[in-house]
Amino acid sequence: MALNAIQLQNLKPKSADYRMPDDDGLYVLVRTNGVRLWRFDYTLHGTRRTLSIGEYGEEREGKVTLARARRIHADAIEAVAKGEHPVSPAQARRLAEAAAKATAAAEKAAEADAEQRAFGRLADEWLAARKVGNSPKTYARDERCVSYLKGGYRTGKGFGHVPVEQVETAHLSDLAEKFNKPSRIRVISAARKIMAVAKRKGWIKHSPFADVDFNEGLAKHRERKRPAITDEAKFAQLLRDIDGYDGRGHNLTRYGLKLLALTFVRPDTMAKARWQHFDLLKAQWVIPFASLKMASQRAETGEAVEDFVVPLSKQAVALLRELHEITGKGRYLFPALGVGRNPGDVMSENTLNSALHALGYKDVHCAHGFRSSASTILNRQRNGDGRRMFDRSLIELQLDHQDGSTRAIYDRDDALPERIGLMQYWADLLDTLRGGGRSKAKYLEAVA
Repeated sequence: MALNAIQLQNLKPKSADYRMPDDDGLYVLVRTNGVRLWRFDYTLHGTRRTLSIGEYGEEREGKVTLARARRIHADAIEAVAKGEHPVSPAQARRLAEAAAKATAAAEKAAEADAEQRAFGRLADEWLAARKVGNSPKTYARDERCVSYLKGGYRTGKGFGHVPVEQVETAHLSDLAEKFNKPSRIRVISAARKIMAVAKRKGWIKHSPFADVDFNEGLAKHRERKRPAITDEAKFAQLLRDIDGYDGRGHNLTRYGLKLLALTFVRPDTMAKARWQHFDLLKAQWVIPFASLKMASQRAETGEAVEDFVVPLSKQAVALLRELHEITGKGRYLFPALGVGRNPGDVMSENTLNSALHALGYKDVHCAHGFRSSASTILNRQRNGDGRRMFDRSLIELQLDHQDGSTRAIYDRDDALPERIGLMQYWADLLDTLRGGGRSKAKYLEAVA
């Protein structure tokens, strides 16, 4: 006869253990200490076994009620019928705990593997390799690109946390839209190189960034013009003001501005110039290819990986000989001076611009503006018959604005003889302007 809850509650201990049957082999074993234990005796493969179901009581106390005991009993009968040993609640609990631990371990291993293969981790690995053999400027640019790709830029989200095999075209496309074209090109280039590493490692079969034009449909970049003086009379006054500039630390800033005017290289290139790259006897300044603007991108497009030669006029050589007396024992032409400076610190473009501001040229002319001044004034020069004195492409070549059309015009020596003449003419013209004279272009304007 099946038990009920009242009967179970009234079961009292006796001098010896005894059983109270429920149904189909399920019973309660009442211990002498009053504990009531659910048991089920069964025979499987000729062997008699006892299944311990648990202590009778309320579930909130961690015990087994009558209803639950019967459900476990029913499952046990079904298992025996299949030729299987039934599992007790305690065994089921241990199996569940073991399975949970195994699942947790597998998930943790998967997370670790995903973290190991995360785009951001691979980007850091690529960046570390880029530190060797590249200029500090190039590395700093790569570092910024990795930072954007991992953490995002403005409203564009980064994807450093995404495993490389889960990276999609949209990840880079959404981010690329937030940059102007020059920065976009650099960021896209870095992303493609990082995914190329993933492909080499065998983590992916095909990069989602390959064969995708991320610039299609986006607005073209509009260059912001830097302030520059292109009027000869005003430029002459600027030269005279620079001659009178009195700066600190051997007046290196004045030397820097004068050298910029004579060579019109990029300010950052001049600030980081090293004496080892100058040959004053040959009157040449050889700028290593790695130090040129966008060197890595230029190499990728198939441009010749060549150093850039800046011909030095007689005036530039004389200026450099003076400067060599001041900084020639060191590595750089323009080392940063002052307390707390590191040996590798050099003059910054801001220092040059601050000097120009002090001279009253804020928003009128900047350090980079010497390039526009030289380009504009030289392109205005005319021969007596009114024709250009210098081919526009030659001036572009001297500005290191190299492209396919420019290289097609000149041979592999980069028109050095022609550029030597160009740079000496420019230096002589500066002397003429500084002294109050006028160029041939100005003369032609006056007689026209």
